[in-house]
Amino acid sequence: MTKKTGFILAAALIASLPLFSQPAAADDHDCVVRQFALTRNVLNLEPQGTVEGDYPVGTERGYAFARLDCTQVGAGETFWFYWMRNDQEVGRSKARVDVSRNWRIWSQSRIFPGQWSVQLKDSDGRLQAERRFTVAEPPPKPAE
Repeated sequence: MTKKTGFILAAALIASLPLFSQPAAADDHDCVVRQFALTRNVLNLEPQGTVEGDYPVGTERGYAFARLDCTQVGAGETFWFYWMRNDQEVGRSKARVDVSRNWRIWSQSRIFPGQWSVQLKDSDGRLQAERRFTVAEPPPKPAE
């Protein structure tokens, strides 16, 4: 084998190897949402005061908490929380995801009267979980 032929074979072999330094595609994660809850707060990465249904009148902040089970995660994988009011996006935040059977992420938003939803999506935009809720108008103050 000549030097030129050996070089061409080596170059072809190197070109066919996977590039491990590139970030993995988002579909390389296997995360499963084990819990997705609306809460009154998050302390020490644990939800406090789970909200069933709607937030009480006068609540100023809403929290969305997610517990994920991930055994395979591509480098740089992130999930996004999308806060929607009356079908319009009013906020979003991202959270890094890593390998863990109990990976916890959360987001908060200022909330006010209207029809709301909070969505959890992966970095490819695939919906992983969603919760809908209403924030009611406070009752009118009595006339003095």
